Amino acid sequence: MTMPAATDSAAEILQRNITALNNRDLETYLSNQHPDVTITLPGGVQVHGRDQVRASTQVMFAAFPDGKLQFGEQVLADDAAATEVVFTGTHTGPLATPAGEVPPTGRAVRTTTVSMLRFRDGMILTERVIGDELELARQLGLSTPNA
Repeated sequence: MTMPAATDSAAEILQRNITALNNRDLETYLSNQHPDVTITLPGGVQVHGRDQVRASTQVMFAAFPDGKLQFGEQVLADDAAATEVVFTGTHTGPLATPAGEVPPTGRAVRTTTVSMLRFRDGMILTERVIGDELELARQLGLSTPNA
């Protein structure tokens, strides 16, 4: 496990993050999050601290066990980044949401989100994930309001 260093670049921090997630290496992923991390997910759901990040990540691992992430376009600075993230996976486990649990649909999904991140001490301090929840619901075959 590569430990974060205060001198790590945005690119190094992001690569460490996505590699840990794709490898299902939860401990490395959590070590890349600042102890005071706040992640804001689509719909405004916020998770604070490593324990809540662990629980939220485990929900996604369970719902999409084959899920993989890759980066798209990126804008990087010393203490911040904006990055497209493409997620692909198959919904084969229950997905806990603020509106209730979505049972497995067996459907493959491909979504693109944008993450706005701030770093401190070589770790992610904040991340705001902007994504299209309606598109994900449509790909899962869930009932959606007519737009």
